[in-house]
Amino acid sequence: MDNKKNELENKLDYEVLKKILDNAFDEIFVYDNNYRVIYVNRACERHYGMKPCEIIGKTFYELLELKCWYPSVLPIIYKEKRRMTIEQKSYLGETIITTAVPILDENGDVELVVMSVRDKIHEIDVVRKKLEEGLLNCEKIDNFEDNIIEFIEEKIISRSQEMKKIIELSEKVSKVDSTILIRGESGTGKGVLVKHIHKKSNRKDMNLLTINCAAIPEDLLESELFGYVKGAFTGASDKGKVGLIELANKGTVFLDEIGELSLRLQAKLLHVIQDKQFIPIGGREAKKVDIRIIAATNRDLMEMVENKRFREDLYWRLNVIEIEIPSLRQRPKDIIALSNYFLNKFNDRYKYTCSLSEKCLEFFVTYSWPGNVRQLENIIERLVVTSSKPIIRVSDLPKIFFEEPKSEKDNAFPESFDLEKEKFEKELITKVHEKFKSSRKVAEALDISQSKATRLIRKYCP
Repeated sequence: MDNKKNELENKLDYEVLKKILDNAFDEIFVYDNNYRVIYVNRACERHYGMKPCEIIGKTFYELLELKCWYPSVLPIIYKEKRRMTIEQKSYLGETIITTAVPILDENGDVELVVMSVRDKIHEIDVVRKKLEEGLLNCEKIDNFEDNIIEFIEEKIISRSQEMKKIIELSEKVSKVDSTILIRGESGTGKGVLVKHIHKKSNRKDMNLLTINCAAIPEDLLESELFGYVKGAFTGASDKGKVGLIELANKGTVFLDEIGELSLRLQAKLLHVIQDKQFIPIGGREAKKVDIRIIAATNRDLMEMVENKRFREDLYWRLNVIEIEIPSLRQRPKDIIALSNYFLNKFNDRYKYTCSLSEKCLEFFVTYSWPGNVRQLENIIERLVVTSSKPIIRVSDLPKIFFEEPKSEKDNAFPESFDLEKEKFEKELITKVHEKFKSSRKVAEALDISQSKATRLIRKYCP
């Protein structure tokens, strides 16, 4: 019996122990005696959007600057040398329960601090179950409420330096009323940034009205923006109508897809920006208005100015402060953070417990994301609700992820189902093998047997 026990202990080398800890659902966080992280498992990706290699070696104070969580209990642990439990808010918006345990050396000094971090929902389930079973006496919980602190803050999810600079700039200009022009591809998060600016502004307690200039026909858009007086046109309401610009008085107006605005409406908008007043349709008297205007576009407005499709004077009025949001493929560090943020969001919404495999996250980082953040959010929701297994792998991704962009002439129907299936199989195996090189890793990534992976590699990868 002793020999068997010793044999099992010998098998628990560093690699085996690391594999066990990395596959634990709860986060394990270890500090040395100098506030430096010496170990954290993969669960940290779910909470902070950072890989373990990005955290290990950093000090507590460096992580504090990155706002991984709030509030922190570590300084108290070093000082009081006792176990504590605290409720925190993670960077990705999850409420987490952290239990910190100090390990003391022979002199009674802190040698290590081991933290166990779990999602609050699981903690609640355990407590509820114990209460139902009569196993938990609430009167014996000492100072439980004193050790629980809750902090809630809405913010943009980002880990890249590019987005951090944009957030810093947006927060700086949020306090003034200068017009802002936000540029960027569709789906990069222009609307999210506008909400962030409004919430940080002095107008945060007033309305933020969003108008998509491409979604409303010109005639209707004019009445929506500026309103109309009684009897202004056939079919008009007997009481007239208050426009969105007037409704947003003292607040913020966000004009999305401003490049789609007609030249006639561009002239009226210019008048609002310059003179802070407008005339409703059918009206004779100008109305004063106090609003801040933020516009956004995915088009090249300067090129439109040169082609006489956008007013140059309006362009410069809008472009007092220009903010350009880079595409998701230009900021790969945000992909892991956003992936885990959306995963937590949809797990919570649909009551699932899916996780993304390491290989799947690596694939996401290298993918081009033509639809940017919106595409990432949609695909995470799709994977959560359609996955038949708790761990989402590369093989669970839809076919579009492995296709090259097609021209319109390539939209014809395939010759046959078998040929199309073989083509997809070849593209998938070729790409995955090119990335991981070995049949074992290909098998793991695609969740197939190694013998099948070997056969397909021999068939498609000469």
